[in-house]
Parts: sequence; C-alpha cells; structure tokens
Amino acid sequence: MNEFFLVNNRSITIGDINIRQLCMHNFDEWGLAAQAVKGYLKGHSDEINGELLKAHTSHVFTLLSKSTHLDETALISIAEASESLLIQLVGAMIKVNDAFFSEKESKRKSRRKSQSKNADQANWFDSFQLLIESGHHSADIMQMTYGAFISYLKAAQKQRSQNLLTNTHLMRAAQHAKDKAYAKLTDELKPSDD
Repeated sequence: MNEFFLVNNRSITIGDINIRQLCMHNFDEWGLAAQAVKGYLKGHSDEINGELLKAHTSHVFTLLSKSTHLDETALISIAEASESLLIQLVGAMIKVNDAFFSEKESKRKSRRKSQSKNADQANWFDSFQLLIESGHHSADIMQMTYGAFISYLKAAQKQRSQNLLTNTHLMRAAQHAKDKAYAKLTDELKPSDD
C-alpha cells in the first residue's frame, strides 16, 4: 500500500465487510497474533489457504475482529458458511496491513531482542518520544495505524540523522574557520527578518 493509503487510514471492502488497518492504540491486543501469522507466512508460501486457518485459527480471528466490525462469533459463522470468503478476508487483512506483514526484522532489532525484555519496552517509549520531538502528540500517535506509525518513525529517524550530519559539518566548519569566516557563517545561519 502506498503512503497516502497509510496516512489516510484507508480500508478495503469485501462484500459488506470493511477491512481496516490495525492501529497502535490496541497493539497489545493484536501484536502477538499478527506476529504468529507473520511467522507462519514467512515459513510457508505467501498464499493464504486453509492451512493457515487451521494452524492459527485464534490468531486469525483476533486479527480479523480488530480490523473489521465483526466479533469472533460472526467470524465463526462466516468460516462455517464459506471458507473461501474467510480466506479472502484474511488475504485482504494482510494486504491492508502490509506494513506489518512485509516488514523485515533488522539485524539491529534482533540484537536488541537478545539483550533483554526491558529493552523492548524502552524501545516503544523511545519511538514515541522521537515522534513527539518531531511534533506529533501522544494521543495522535496512538490513533495512527501501524503502517503510518512506522512510516513517520522512519521519517523522524531520517530527519534526526540528517540534523546530526548537518551539525557535524557545522562544527567542523566552525572549528577550522578564521574569526571573520566564523562570523560570516553564523550570520548566514541566523534567521532572516524577511
């Protein structure tokens, strides 16, 4: 899905069922289920089929209930009536939440996992803090979809890196500048009154 799909919190409709993006405010309710399904898809073909439903029934129902207006009872009724419709819904749910399901685990992230469980908790707060420093509000972050959250986080990390690089260049230029050149550099960096 593209950035505008993520930012606008768009959805896909199959029949009269609207499949939405999973949001950050209830990540604790769907994160483990999504991780289990993602692990299954990683080890098997990306094709959604009855084997996924059998291997991870409760996880699939949890994810569908969080991304649709249906409760688990309604989902069980759909599964009993038409497995092909349920497979379509699961495929759409994975497609809509592609930011999570196609996300690759970085080597840095796996090193952090092995260090301690507390590092993961701190990581979420660190991520939120980075977004807050970039101008987002905590309540807004919680209402973001997972895809939008990750995209904004990557943009904030990129901006932070660019700012550090710029500051490094300025420090080096200031260190090697003569008095007049340093004064000229600082004058150029001051905001203009225009």
